[in-house]
Amino acid sequence: MATISKKFVDLNPNFEKNPLSGDLPLLKNEAAIKQSLKNIVLTLRGEKPFRPFYGSTADIALFENFSPLVEDLLASAISDAIEAYESRVIVDSIDVDAATGANKISVVIEYRIVGIPLNPQSLNLILERV
Repeated sequence: MATISKKFVDLNPNFEKNPLSGDLPLLKNEAAIKQSLKNIVLTLRGEKPFRPFYGSTADIALFENFSPLVEDLLASAISDAIEAYESRVIVDSIDVDAATGANKISVVIEYRIVGIPLNPQSLNLILERV
C-alpha cells in the first residue's frame, strides 16, 4: 500500500451542511485537487473579485474556428493557468479535442500529485458555449 506523505484538504464548493454534525463537508487529497483544477480551468480571468488574473483564458477558444493552432493555444492557456495557481500538481499532458458539430471542446488533463505517490490522475472537462 502506498504511503501518503502529504494531506490536502479543501472545502466542498457546494457548502451543504452535514445533517448530523452541521459541519461543512471536506474534499480530501485527490478530490480536493481535482476540484481545484476544475475551478481554475472553468473560471474566466477577471471573474474572481480581488484576483483579476486567477483562472484561464480557455473560454476564448469556444468562439474561434477550431484548428490545430487553436488546440495548441488552448492547451497552453490551461497549462499556464494550472502552473500559476496549482502548485500541488505536475501536468503530464493536456489533450484537446473539438466536437465541431456540437460546439463543444473536450479537455483531458493528466497530472501527478506532488507528495502523494499515486498513479497519474486525470480530469475530463467539456467546454461549451452557454
